[in-house]
Amino acid sequence: MIEEILIMLSNLGAVEEDRAVTKDALNQSEKLRGKSIDEDVKRLIETGYVKDHNGRLYLTKAGLFRALSRFS
Repeated sequence: MIEEILIMLSNLGAVEEDRAVTKDALNQSEKLRGKSIDEDVKRLIETGYVKDHNGRLYLTKAGLFRALSRFS
């Protein structure tokens, strides 16, 4: 589910602090609806792909590159 979270953050344009989204916004997607994403989000933060700013999430440059690499 990690890849889905990265792609969803990218699709939502959450690529910098002022465009960060909540976990609830992520759970609105069809693929993530009703699933617990807490552990995966924690792992993404620990690996440096996602940053948390006051409970709102956004992709780091490394996270954006990983998300976009799925399409190439």
